Order: sequence, then structure tokens, then C-alpha cells
Amino acid sequence: MRQYHRLRRSVTFLLWILWALAGAHPAIAQNIQTGPFRLNLGFITGADFRDNANLSENHPKADVLLTVGPTLSGGVFLPFAGGEEFTLTLAATYSHSMTGVQGDNFGAPLTAALVLPIYVAEWSVVLSDTFTYQNDPLGTTFAANQAQVDQYVNTASASATRQLGKFSATFAAQRTDDFYPSDPSLEQVDHVFSFTPAYFFREGFSVFIRNAYGINDLSDPTLRDSTGYSVDLGLNGQITKSLNGTVSLGWSHLDLAATKTNGVQSIDGVDAAVSLSYTHPLRPNTTHTLSFFHSPGITVGLENSSIQETTGFNYTLARRLNRYMTLAPSVGWTHLKSLSGSTEIADVIIVGISLQRQFTKKLTGSLAYQYQTRNSNLSGQSYDVNEVTVNMNYTF
Repeated sequence: MRQYHRLRRSVTFLLWILWALAGAHPAIAQNIQTGPFRLNLGFITGADFRDNANLSENHPKADVLLTVGPTLSGGVFLPFAGGEEFTLTLAATYSHSMTGVQGDNFGAPLTAALVLPIYVAEWSVVLSDTFTYQNDPLGTTFAANQAQVDQYVNTASASATRQLGKFSATFAAQRTDDFYPSDPSLEQVDHVFSFTPAYFFREGFSVFIRNAYGINDLSDPTLRDSTGYSVDLGLNGQITKSLNGTVSLGWSHLDLAATKTNGVQSIDGVDAAVSLSYTHPLRPNTTHTLSFFHSPGITVGLENSSIQETTGFNYTLARRLNRYMTLAPSVGWTHLKSLSGSTEIADVIIVGISLQRQFTKKLTGSLAYQYQTRNSNLSGQSYDVNEVTVNMNYTF
């Protein structure tokens, strides 16, 4: 009990520091401008408090994570790319647990995007690569099978688009490598190839048909590799003056991972995705964002299950209180149902609210609260978590 109150005092002190900085005066941010480089060097520090850091149904333990690390963002202007920019963001952070309930965490998300229009053949080519490290069980939403697992993910993609009047055609390929140092049997490589023709009703608004084929190479020698395809019809772009986003509906066929001795497990079903953002002209400081998803088969999320059906939605309202402060409440729900192996059915509900504050041109901060509950029909797989996060980001 004394430990719990000590954690509460630590969080209260950090929150007091955050609000005390609210009276700071604006300053001019400094950028690194050397040759083609346009970069911002910064530093981030923060704290994360959870009352159930071990995601336990019966014996929750509280913990505080302290996070520090440098940040680097900006781009490199490439004169041969027609004024386009190679963008780069990097944050190398280290999180230390005050009690040891959670393991110390090194995070190194790296994002790069390169846009190279090829004017000779009238094709627009986009190359990108992202690299992330994750070992936060709460961040995986479902905490499947293990309380904590180190995971490195690298995703490389390339696409080529050509505009032909009101028509366009896009070819794309993506490769995702999942690495698990503590459990190599979980490692896998995903390949997705797609062809998407589209027709533009007007500039910025189109109807499209996405045809995709995927291959999932698994490291586990006892499992078959998975393959599948999908065909989706959708709308994309500025639907109205106030509404923009993507709506799609289609059909998926999946031959999912099964043991080599038991044959292939197949599943067919409807898949759907909605991602919309709405801003009313009379209330431009308030933005509503809604996403909905349904998939007939995924391979993570439930205990001892390789084929699962998932359905859910997320809603966020972003309200700009003034030129320096934004308030964003949110709610999300995910329903998971096992279609093979176990008989687990689970619902995950996440409710949160965040406040972002621009203290100066160099200093920004955020305060967020999130409540997450997981309800499962299996014993020991349900939990509730309250989480408070404070972050400060300074740009030199």
C-alpha cells in the first residue's frame, strides 16, 4: 500500500510541473539548415502510470514508467525529385520502470518516406520504410498469449500511379518483417501485392477497386504458410465540403496457418473499412474522426487461436480550445471471436481523453488519461487498466 501511494505522489508531482509550465512565453524555434537538410533536433521526457501494469485479472500491480530520449524530425530536399522531399522522423527513447512490474523499454520508431515523380513516363512513384520496436503489452491491445514480448517490425513499400484523364491505375507492393528475439518461432514475413484502378468524379474524389494478394511466410516449421486475396470496392477523397476519407466493402479469401499434417484451414467472408473525418464549416475548431473495420480472419489477439473474426470502431473528437490547446476525447471497441482452436470470445473497450498544449514555439506538452477493459469468456483473460501519461517535447 505504501508503494502505491508513493507512485501516486510521483504522478501528482509530474502533473504539477506540466501545468506550471503553462505560463511560459513563446520563443522562436531553431531549425538545422545545412545544405539540403532541414531538421529539428529535440528532446522528449515523460511518465506513464498504470494501476494494472501486469494486466492481471485478480492481482493487479501498479507501476510508473519514466521515459527520456532525443528526437529528430525534418527532411532532405532533393533537387532531382522536382522539389519533393525525403522526410525523416526519429525518436530513440528509453523507459525505466520504477517498480520492475514492467520491463525497461527501449523504443526506436523510425519513419522515412521518399516521393519521386517520374515525369518521363508520367508515373508517380512512392517509396517508404518504417521500423518500430514494441514490448508494451497494453500497446498490443489484446495481450495475446504472453504478458510481454519484444517485437521488431520493419515495413517496406513501393507504389506506382499513373493518371489517365479521369482514370488512374496504381500498382503497389509491401513487405513486412516481424522479429521476436525472445521467441523466434513467432517470426514471419508478409508480402502484399495490389492493383487498384480508380475513376475520379471530380478532383480529389474517386471510386476505386482494390485487388490484393498476400503471402505470409512463417518461421514455425510445423505450420503452413498462409495465402489470401481480397477484392474491395470503395470511395476515397473529399466526399463533401465537410466530409473526407475512405469507405470500402469487399470479399476476402484466406488460407490461414495450419499444421502441415492437418491440412489448410480456409475462411471466406465480407471485409469492410471506414475512415472518415468531418468538420462543420460553422465549427471549424471541432473535428470528428470515425473508423470502422471488419475482417473475417486475423492471426493474433486471442489465446490459442489461429483464425479469428474481428469487428470494431474508433471515434475521436478533437476540439481546439484556443490557438495553443487542443482537447481530444475518444472511444473505441473491438470484438474478437475465435474461429479455430480455442472457443474464446473477447471484447476490448478503450475510453480516453487527451490535452495537448503548445507552451512555446519550442516546448509542447500532453496529458492523457485512458481506461481499457478486456472482457473474455475464458478465465484469467479479463482485466481493467487505468493509465495516465504525461509527455514534454522540447525542440532546440
